[in-house]
Amino acid sequence: MLAVMYGLFGLIIGSFVNVVVLRSGVLSLSGKSGCMSCGAKIKWYDLIPVLSWLALRGRCRACGSRISVQYPAVELGTGVSFALIGGASLPPLATLLGLLICSVLIAIAVYDLRHTIIPDAWVWSFNALALISIFLPESSLTAFSSQTAFDTIAGPIVAAPLFVLWLVSRGKWIGLGDSKLALGIGWLLGSLAGIKAVLLAFILGAIIGLALIFFSSALWNRIVKQFIQHHSWHMSGAGITMKSEIPFGPFLIAACLFVWISQIYHIPIPFLWQ
Repeated sequence: MLAVMYGLFGLIIGSFVNVVVLRSGVLSLSGKSGCMSCGAKIKWYDLIPVLSWLALRGRCRACGSRISVQYPAVELGTGVSFALIGGASLPPLATLLGLLICSVLIAIAVYDLRHTIIPDAWVWSFNALALISIFLPESSLTAFSSQTAFDTIAGPIVAAPLFVLWLVSRGKWIGLGDSKLALGIGWLLGSLAGIKAVLLAFILGAIIGLALIFFSSALWNRIVKQFIQHHSWHMSGAGITMKSEIPFGPFLIAACLFVWISQIYHIPIPFLWQ
């Protein structure tokens, strides 16, 4: 029941995360929500997380324009993450800090997906929260917090390889924001689990990147046309290629959350721990 309550709270926070991501640097956070296409003010009953989007079938009530699937996806993802963190056996302070960290990470992931950049204020907020987590009582936020001096250098240890990649490639292979993000991941997870989270992020990035390239290729179009004649299923233009810029931040965050929650629940994952 506790996990359900946290999950419902997470849906609400997810809705706020969407607002922060979409309005950052453009609009005030205090303004009323409106349709991105026609500007019509959105009624309260059309702002219920996930349910309103489903009821409206993903379209604006006023003009019928499509509402991005980002809205329910972020709300649902935040709800599930909050349920997992809130449902764990963590002290109240650790739970609060964990929810804050989770919210910031999801906001960074969504913003990076949309703009291929990580705002400095957001990543340093995460880093500060992760650094604070080191000084919580042992095992309160992760399973491997040891409260030693080595924990404070875990961040630089995890961030160093990504910083080197950024430095050598002059930003062509990876962004500086990714190495800043890895700094907080090291502080949150510890050096060993942090490095393995980065490796997992590279694996996820490679798998999804190659899949996107394949589904954007002429070969895929030829295969699809053999079975589906409707043009909406076919990619137009060059699509995604090896030269396309794919943000790495979301993969780092997905891997971090996966490793972190497995730590909280003491779930042994052979690939990560052995």
